[in-house]
Amino acid sequence: MGKYFILGGIVFIIVFVICYIGGRKFQSYFKKGVKKVQVSSFKCCDGHVVRSKGELIIDNHLHRLGIKHEYERIIRVRGNPIKYDWYLPKQDIYIEYWGFFGKEYEKRKEEKLNLYRKGKLKLISIENEMFSDIYTSLEKELKKYMDLKLENSGKKHCPSCGSELDYRF
Repeated sequence: MGKYFILGGIVFIIVFVICYIGGRKFQSYFKKGVKKVQVSSFKCCDGHVVRSKGELIIDNHLHRLGIKHEYERIIRVRGNPIKYDWYLPKQDIYIEYWGFFGKEYEKRKEEKLNLYRKGKLKLISIENEMFSDIYTSLEKELKKYMDLKLENSGKKHCPSCGSELDYRF
């Protein structure tokens, strides 16, 4: 009876090890087969590659309005680096899209806003709430600093590419 007990224990251990190793291989096989697609960049109409859909919409709208703009470069304000979202060189205006949340992000946002104030730089801040009507909101902010003549004012546009939508939308 004792040798059957020992033999049964050995068989149990061998079966357990085989099942464990097989299960791990099975699991890794399926993990390789299922790939999570996470798009982290989007190409705009003007060729800029941005990191979010919100930035895509803003960049495409600036392009549609014919406003020359630079995307994500670094400037120094009082010795501190700022990586801006957009800069409009002709108008000398910076645009920041505050599209994230969290304590660290909010802390960096306040630091950047403080540096923009200290440097006396013209800044347009875009918040997520403005996306309910981003075209009108952005144009309203731009009009504070520049003479923006819009032929299509009041018309609706595609949020992705900026093309004009017809009466059905």
